[in-house]
Amino acid sequence: MSKTGQGKRAYPDGIGKEHVSPADGLRRHASPLSLAVFGAVILLGLTGALGHERDWQSGANGTRLTVHAPEITRNGEFLEMRLTVEAGRAIEDLALGFDKALWEDMTVNTMIPAATEETGMDGEFRFTFGPIDEGTTFDLKIDLQVNPDIVGGNAGAITVYDGDRPLTAVDVSVLVLP
Repeated sequence: MSKTGQGKRAYPDGIGKEHVSPADGLRRHASPLSLAVFGAVILLGLTGALGHERDWQSGANGTRLTVHAPEITRNGEFLEMRLTVEAGRAIEDLALGFDKALWEDMTVNTMIPAATEETGMDGEFRFTFGPIDEGTTFDLKIDLQVNPDIVGGNAGAITVYDGDRPLTAVDVSVLVLP
């Protein structure tokens, strides 16, 4: 910076001495409020209040169903739902039924393994996978995306069938935060 004829420094337009002088007091440091807000967000995340996963389970007729999915999620998020069917007896034609309300305003991106037959009737999406032997564990992975227009969340039953005969079912609910 150059000196003017009066012994003062010339600053660029809009910049004054108060802009280049060292700050004192609270202006010298970041606001403690920002640290408190950041800490509160970290604590909420650690408690699971903003989203966490859980297992829903049911068992009947020699069949056990476990559903692992987020219980709380947010609009626009991708989520994974994993289903495990443990067959205590042979199942001639394994089918899994999902209430339409459970997947309303959600997009199914992937289902592994793919079903041999897919139908939608009586308020349910049904996916058929064929026979499984006694003592066999069947795993299904479903990747979903929550569409932005969900308000509050979705709930519905997931049912295991042997053909058209229901074996066991579990109610699943997903709370969707904005």
